Amino acid sequence: MNNTRHINIVTRLRPPITNEVNDDGVRVTREGDRHFISVNNPRDLTQVFKYPFSSCYDQDSTQQEIFDNEVEPMTEDVYAGLTVTIFAYGVTSSGKTHTMQGTKSDPGIIPRAVESLFQRKRKQANVTLAISYMEIYKDEVYDLLIDRENAPKLPVRENGAGQVFVANLSSQVVDRVEEFHQIYSEATLRRSVASTNLNRASSRSHAILTITVTISDPTLGKALSGKLNLVDLAGSENNKLTGNDPSRMAESSAINKSLSVLGQVVHALNQGASRIPYRNSKLTRILQDALGGSSVGLLICNIAPAPKYRQDTLNTLNFATRTRNIENKPVINEKDLKPAPKPPMSRRLPQAPARRPSEVPSGLTSRIARPSLTHGPSRSSLPSSTIHSEPVTVNVNIPPQNPPPAPGLTEEEIDARIAKAVETEVARRLAEHEKQKAIETESRVSLEEGPSNSSQKSPVVEDPSSHIGHMSVDEDLRQRLAELEQKFETGNSELRMVSDLSPASRKRTGRAYVALARAQSEKNNLALALELYRKAEAYVPDNVKLKERIIEIEWAVKNGKPFKPSPKKPRKKKTKKTAAAEKSRATGSESVLQDSRDENNAPPVFGSSLLVGSTTASFKRQAEGSEIWETPKRRYKKIRASIEQEDDDE
Repeated sequence: MNNTRHINIVTRLRPPITNEVNDDGVRVTREGDRHFISVNNPRDLTQVFKYPFSSCYDQDSTQQEIFDNEVEPMTEDVYAGLTVTIFAYGVTSSGKTHTMQGTKSDPGIIPRAVESLFQRKRKQANVTLAISYMEIYKDEVYDLLIDRENAPKLPVRENGAGQVFVANLSSQVVDRVEEFHQIYSEATLRRSVASTNLNRASSRSHAILTITVTISDPTLGKALSGKLNLVDLAGSENNKLTGNDPSRMAESSAINKSLSVLGQVVHALNQGASRIPYRNSKLTRILQDALGGSSVGLLICNIAPAPKYRQDTLNTLNFATRTRNIENKPVINEKDLKPAPKPPMSRRLPQAPARRPSEVPSGLTSRIARPSLTHGPSRSSLPSSTIHSEPVTVNVNIPPQNPPPAPGLTEEEIDARIAKAVETEVARRLAEHEKQKAIETESRVSLEEGPSNSSQKSPVVEDPSSHIGHMSVDEDLRQRLAELEQKFETGNSELRMVSDLSPASRKRTGRAYVALARAQSEKNNLALALELYRKAEAYVPDNVKLKERIIEIEWAVKNGKPFKPSPKKPRKKKTKKTAAAEKSRATGSESVLQDSRDENNAPPVFGSSLLVGSTTASFKRQAEGSEIWETPKRRYKKIRASIEQEDDDE
């Protein structure tokens, strides 16, 4: 079998529909053994375009003829363990769905292919057939084997071997042809279909039916897994002809976009581009294996004969001409059913209990597997064989590193963890604050009771300042050093926590601390509020307003005064009349200044009611002292200066 195969191209011209104009502008011609699709140029009827293809079927062709000549030989490839993809392409109302599905009296490719696969199954043992059916509607994937009301949007994933699959797509094993027809007919009713001016049952989505054939060989311990993908693509639409309403136009836009990306992929493959835009659409992502991959491909181009479809017919034939140049490299899908061999007894060494990184010596570090940063693949995408690795001990000096972030967390989970950590920290600090207040109250009571008790025992009156000297200077210094060390360690841990977070997470954490601090300041717990504001500052150090709030609360705590937040200045809304008046005043002032320069040949004099300057700097100097040019940084300096002035006065 040749390792490289081109995508086979088949063209089919449908017969004209009742009341449809037919000018014989599209026809199948033969010159010896060669077949052509001849199309009259819609702009110059004297010019004829000829497209040579290996298989061209005219209006008199039958479903049985196309299946026997083109599809039946490909079922052998499925039983050989290959992936076969057959998809119908063409403009809307060109007969794609009829070619793929057909009718009860004249079945199409899908029911005939299934019957052929079951006929081969009867001749072989240990063969299993399973089907899955999905549609791509508005670039979202839905499972057609499930009721549409309960069908969720399915994500498209890629396993470790680079194979693309649809996650959580259901699959059903079928044992008889009748069972398949029942399941398929019910699933087809769930497909998105609507009526347009060109087609009373127009497909509004791309449908993909996958039949998986598994052939097991217990004696050899192997299994072949062949696939047959039958794709019914939605047709490209011209909204001027279809008469679509807004909802139909949204569907048409999604269809045309996915087909456009399909054309871009084919063009990139022909050009040998370094990047193929498979990911630009769910359709091309799923069909990636059939377009330059490891699948055997067959493209059936359906053509409509009417003159109104002439330009779309030329586009379809040009697409088919580019597609036949694509080369695929089919690969046999073989699985090993034998269990993985167990390692010898000498390698089955007991593993030591896991230790924390802090407990592992720096000189002798055991090799520990790195946790995955993403969710593992689904069970269907796991490799069949298992690789056993031997435990290795390496003597390397590895510097301590921060623990990696939690694997696979969403933004909501991160926010929830941050909020929970902040609440726990606030509860702990509240408990410490209450405990400190209780200690201070007890010490105050003991200081008050101390002199009274001593006065009863002795008439000697002691100086109250003598009670302060109970603690020696060394103990006082030791306590101060311990407090500073604790504060330094807390700050370092906070900085380490901040450095591990992303900028967005830092901002969210800072906002959470600010909200908690604001709540405590409203309860007049200024000390705790100040501590929370400082915590928030570690996460958003460049926030000028936050620094101003910290300065205001520090001043209130230091002077024992209630905290009153500075009111926000109301923003004046500019109306059109106000803007026009300001513009006219500015124009008038400039004319007055120009007249004064001409008459007196001297610089202008600024009045108290008019602030005009030759430069922006002079305007800032004139506006100095007012709040027009007061920036947050200047306001911050002003508050700091006022607080220092009050401290000096006291």
